Amino acid sequence: MNIIIFGAGGVGSYFAAKLLEAGHEVLLVARGEHLDALQTNGLVLSHPTLHFSHPVKALDMEALSHLDPHHYDVILLLTKSTATREAAASLAQWLKRQIIPPYIVSLQNGVENEAILCDYFAEEFVIGGLTRKIGAHVVAPGCVNAVGSAETILGMMRTTSENETFLETLAKTFNEAGIPTQTTYDIEQELWKKLIINNGVNALCALLGVKTGVLFDHTKLSSIVQGLMQETAAAARALLVKITEADVEAMFELIKHFDSIKPSMLVDLEQNRSIEIEEICGVVIRALHQIGVDAPYTKTISTLLEFKLGEKQ
Repeated sequence: MNIIIFGAGGVGSYFAAKLLEAGHEVLLVARGEHLDALQTNGLVLSHPTLHFSHPVKALDMEALSHLDPHHYDVILLLTKSTATREAAASLAQWLKRQIIPPYIVSLQNGVENEAILCDYFAEEFVIGGLTRKIGAHVVAPGCVNAVGSAETILGMMRTTSENETFLETLAKTFNEAGIPTQTTYDIEQELWKKLIINNGVNALCALLGVKTGVLFDHTKLSSIVQGLMQETAAAARALLVKITEADVEAMFELIKHFDSIKPSMLVDLEQNRSIEIEEICGVVIRALHQIGVDAPYTKTISTLLEFKLGEKQ
């Protein structure tokens, strides 16, 4: 399969390494010093079950715009959610002459990326997705450290017989590359289940400057995580997404027993990058506001983090 990974950060680089090892053609889209290192020295990725150190094909969006889109089967979008609309607009400009474009898969944080992509592309070519049980970060330009299995779930935004066949082919491709993947007819529910984890620990870890494991070693912090997760579930229900108490408990146990990692907001804070507060916390606050319900846990943590960001700047 011919694959573009748009956003070759930690998770994007992990997917690239696994897919390249499995014999697929992969093109990485990156920028800055990381792109320079990928082009000069290749990708170096360290994982408990994989050490990858090989040359890779990497370029920026400007160079991508000069290539023929017909050559590619799928684009995996792994940018920050803050950059989704900009990325979608750039890709739409590149693909504007394509009657049948490559499929576009969002594997980002948040629950609104797919809707943004559908503003630019026909729904039948947009695949919602998520990956969890993965911690992967760029530790130096061209160098990535990763842990976890990267369990992935994929689902079409609008199913047809043709794209359902492609979805199953893509899931098989991932599975054969060692990325455990399943498909679903309700990707919105799965995205909200991941948001339960993200809103539960991401901003709180960034605020406190700690890894996830610290939250579960401390009874009162663990209780705050549960409150954040319950608010996320309530927000999903406000939008008529079916989330049960069992789902919340399952997500709590999943992150509690996963490796203690620095979540994305903490890493972004440390590296002075933009933080997905609105995409992870804001969506919960807005959904509950629509039904006249407060989100005291999420509001408090996100407000304190915003204050911390302001102080740092």
